[in-house]
Amino acid sequence: MQFKNSTAMKSSMTLMILILLSACGYHLRGALQLPEALKKIYIQGASAELKQAITTTFRSASGSIVTNPADAGMVLNVIHEDYQRRTISLNTDGYSNEYELIYQVTFEMLDSQGAELVAEQTVKLSKAYFNEQSSDTVLSKGNEEAVLRKGLYEQAVRSIVERTKAQLKKQIP
Repeated sequence: MQFKNSTAMKSSMTLMILILLSACGYHLRGALQLPEALKKIYIQGASAELKQAITTTFRSASGSIVTNPADAGMVLNVIHEDYQRRTISLNTDGYSNEYELIYQVTFEMLDSQGAELVAEQTVKLSKAYFNEQSSDTVLSKGNEEAVLRKGLYEQAVRSIVERTKAQLKKQIP
């Protein structure tokens, strides 16, 4: 088989590599694999930020959020959420130099009829960041905290999914 130009050859090679990689079960690093029971989930009791993180995570993993618990494979019941920002250090003028962001969520997983599948558990995450306060950095530091906070929510969702997967493996003989 001869190719008339190198673009066609590169395209063909790329296509062959993609087919081979998909056939061997290759997944991007960090890609979340949802078990069938978690493909459709109903969320109750979660904050808007946590719901957004769950929605984003599940859509990227070919899952969906349903609006009726009867349509769900599982129901995520968020019992308690807590987000805090704590000062870790101060500069010589008494301004905060470093903060620690702490996010904690307590949850349980139920089936669509309300039976407990995963007992109440708590995920606690934290992230510290340096916050040199000056008139030049006020906006960028606010954005940095927002990005870190969003990351904590996304990390919590991944932890909830991984804990649920582990619990489901224990229940299936």
